[in-house]
Amino acid sequence: MPKLQRWYKGFYYRGNPKQLVEQISKQVQQYNLSQVVPLLRMEKGVEPRKQFYFFLAIESTQPGQIPTEIIQSHLLELNYFNKAIPGAERFNYEQIKSMVGTAHDVHDYTHNIPYQPKSVNSDNPFDFMILSHSPSSLLADNEEMSRRYERLLYWLSALGGGSWESFKKACQSLDLTEPKRILRRFKLLGHLESSADGARWAMSPTALVKTQEFVLCGQRSLKLVQRLEQLATVNLKNQADAPPCIHIQLANSKNVSYLIDQIKAEFSMIDAGESSSQLANLLPNIDIWQQSLKNLQGIVPSSYDWKYFDGNDFVDCISPKETGLYQLSPREKNNTFYRTLFYDQANNRWLQGDWYGLRFLALYYNQDISCIVHYDKTTENLAIPSEQRWPEIYERALVLASGLLPTYQGTEQSRWLIYERISPKL
Repeated sequence: MPKLQRWYKGFYYRGNPKQLVEQISKQVQQYNLSQVVPLLRMEKGVEPRKQFYFFLAIESTQPGQIPTEIIQSHLLELNYFNKAIPGAERFNYEQIKSMVGTAHDVHDYTHNIPYQPKSVNSDNPFDFMILSHSPSSLLADNEEMSRRYERLLYWLSALGGGSWESFKKACQSLDLTEPKRILRRFKLLGHLESSADGARWAMSPTALVKTQEFVLCGQRSLKLVQRLEQLATVNLKNQADAPPCIHIQLANSKNVSYLIDQIKAEFSMIDAGESSSQLANLLPNIDIWQQSLKNLQGIVPSSYDWKYFDGNDFVDCISPKETGLYQLSPREKNNTFYRTLFYDQANNRWLQGDWYGLRFLALYYNQDISCIVHYDKTTENLAIPSEQRWPEIYERALVLASGLLPTYQGTEQSRWLIYERISPKL
């Protein structure tokens, strides 16, 4: 992957600064732009109804180059970006440092986009429900996006499986960006699986997963959905970043066998039962899971430039010494590619895995950081800080409890992932 560089695009605006941050944040959340738009900085002493400067941080391979994801999201078409600061196409941090203050001055909500706080606070998201920022309620085109992902699911179901390149091309054909993220979300929802090296993918069998009702997972077609609508009560719930969740209401669980029997001449479908609980019962603890990760051999530290994840960001370091998450890039001239690995210092192992899983492992070993969860027994909602997202295999157990991806809860200090219908036992 090309090495990204952070730069700033400057604008000036007259209006409500808090509303500006909220609206830009919503657009970033909706289109999953946090990797290319990591934060927003504002002029010191900004006041409502007075003109002020603000700077959008952008990460791209070349400073001044607008990533495709931003262009396709139409983020810069918001009226807040109508007036660019004249005389400069891009700024670096040193050029704006005196105006916006040091990095420690941007933790406040009015200075920093709230979707990516620099540290995890102990505030309880269930005490701030009025501030909810669920992507499903942010933009009117939520249904259209969910339907686009549904078309992708139909397309992939027809293919059945294929190479990573075929998956990327299917996403591109439907103007869906960040295929790696899409692949992860489809896996969380039980629609497909991928090989350990990510080179191949295959659709999961069509299945009814028991939640409070039943959820349709795996291969899907329009004809199948129409047939189910003839035999049961079918409800669709749109998701901003995934196909609609199809809930099927039956009088009792025994009717599942009857429903499957009614369609077996046309469609193959299995009763998967309570998949979330079944998976949770099989999951190893975090230490055993770490041992199962693939070990990448042959790493020669002197051949790479290094960055160490300190819990908030990757910072330059001379060479790997302690257990943790590292970015390494070859020192060859003009090489812009890097990879992210977890270093197990005690066993001298370099571990590969999903990005969120490796990040969680780094936080788990960081003695200065507590891994936090909040649980509301009344609503059976579970909250996890978004910057502490669990490894894929553990998160899947949470997602399959409802058939829904987590929504987002913004508090005054942090951003949380909210998982629904999580029983105390689960």
